[in-house]
Amino acid sequence: MVTLSTPLSHNSLCSPELSTKRHGCPLHQPSSKRVPKSEESSSPLRTVACGLLAVCTVATASPVIAANQRLPPLSTKPNRCERAFVGNTICQANGVYNKPLDLRFCDYTNEKSNLKGKSVAAALMSDAKFDGADMSEAVMLKAYAVGASFKGTDFSNAVLD
Repeated sequence: MVTLSTPLSHNSLCSPELSTKRHGCPLHQPSSKRVPKSEESSSPLRTVACGLLAVCTVATASPVIAANQRLPPLSTKPNRCERAFVGNTICQANGVYNKPLDLRFCDYTNEKSNLKGKSVAAALMSDAKFDGADMSEAVMLKAYAVGASFKGTDFSNAVLD
């Protein structure tokens, strides 16, 4: 039997019934058992098998979780595509925004002046066209741009993450 002693004071626990003397808390340890030789040799094998099973479980679950994630509905605001010319006013690197920057299906082909130096952090840009646009010095952090086209886009001195 093992006894664990911990000092308790009135300052740390505000109860009038507790005193500042040490209190004993008995802990019981199970008696040590002898492990048969056959179980000793299979122990590393069991560890490897459990590890592989855990990896397989995590690896097969992540595509299922990702498939169930959905984007918000497409914004119906008439100036939805023009908001790229203002950009994200907060410009947080972790993708925090005050309003979602929904640029899905917008066409910015050959836009040479309005996108330069803008922040499009956490923008929803899927299936948008930026072909030939000037996005130099733009900040594009945590953007979702699946299916977007950037052929010939100028990204000089831009920050892309």
